[in-house]
Amino acid sequence: MKTRYECRVAGGRCRVLSAGMRGIVLTSMLLLAVSVWAQQDMDMEITGFRVPEYDAQGVMTSQLFGERAEVQGGGEVKITTLRVEFYKEGKTVVTVNSPYCFYNQKTREAHSDAPVSAEMDRLTMTGRGYLLESGQNTVKVFDDSRVVVKDAAKQMSGVPAVTGGTNAETVITSKELFLDYKARTAQFEKNVHVQDPKMEMFCDTLKIKFGENNQIDWIGASTEVRILHEGKEALAGKATYSVQTDEFLLEDNPRILDGKNMLMGEQIRFWRGSGRMVCEPSARIVVYSDKKFKTDLFEK
Repeated sequence: MKTRYECRVAGGRCRVLSAGMRGIVLTSMLLLAVSVWAQQDMDMEITGFRVPEYDAQGVMTSQLFGERAEVQGGGEVKITTLRVEFYKEGKTVVTVNSPYCFYNQKTREAHSDAPVSAEMDRLTMTGRGYLLESGQNTVKVFDDSRVVVKDAAKQMSGVPAVTGGTNAETVITSKELFLDYKARTAQFEKNVHVQDPKMEMFCDTLKIKFGENNQIDWIGASTEVRILHEGKEALAGKATYSVQTDEFLLEDNPRILDGKNMLMGEQIRFWRGSGRMVCEPSARIVVYSDKKFKTDLFEK
């Protein structure tokens, strides 16, 4: 398969065809373009290219593709129709797309105010405005972050996700998002809202840890955490959830409200699947009616 490189210099044009050109060719061309632009204020354009990233062992970890690159002031390159692929064991595990970005050759970072999307197994992400560090396998979204996780509700109920079955979606929205594929974490910031068929959560910061197959392993929420589940409302300064045990742990002034009735303590644990609750120590229950809490067990 041939890759075409096209450059335009001061109104002239040259074309180079190659069957096996590596990313270092583009790197050299871009550096040359920056140098020429800085010295002679010339217009240079490259089309149809890729920039690969390798680890210390020489294994390709990612590639940046673009339809066109134009040298800008300050040594940056404007890339249109951006696509970045991240790899693991020779397979594409994450694909990022955006209409355009500005690529800094020295820092190997791409930034833009344009829309951006990312596709992973069981997970899709969209947003607007971003910073992409391909060498670090990270993407930061600055606005309108939205992540859809397939089968997350099943995972969080202790039921493994089934490939090929009906997908129950969990939607997470926030203003900002920091996605680190290498560390398998996603951190959501400001006006975070989580919604699945059985639960809603609101908070200011949310961190999710993913497993090898992009299944959710652990969730941590902080700052004005509010959880709505089966007619009850949970409030706390901090909440964590372990998928393996199906357990929520509420801390920092936690409270469970069932209508006007309230359960309070230093720590409150509850399990979504069984409805069991444990409140300790210094547990208190405030009851305003004959209605009982919908739980199987309280322990102090």
